Amino acid sequence: MPQPDLSQDLDLRGAYCPMAFVKAKIHLDSLSSGDTTLILYEDTPPNEPLVRSIQSLGHNVLSKTAFEPTPPTPHAGTKIGSKTNDYVQLTLLKIEVNR
Repeated sequence: MPQPDLSQDLDLRGAYCPMAFVKAKIHLDSLSSGDTTLILYEDTPPNEPLVRSIQSLGHNVLSKTAFEPTPPTPHAGTKIGSKTNDYVQLTLLKIEVNR
């Protein structure tokens, strides 16, 4: 399945909680009640609380779709061309904003 175009939404690849949640909250706060948005994130143990935290703000998670695992996003300090056998599950959330 091809990955979605997130030009109007939020791509959190490479961000991990708590920073992933901070970025999601800022994005959601910029929208109006009733708007829908997509958030793509790496479904890793540090991001486990992300969905629950978004719901705790009162927003509705309309769908949660997992994508084929992909190579992880390089982090600061990672050598270009480094080999890794780790793959990261990407998850797409469709969220309805509630205020």
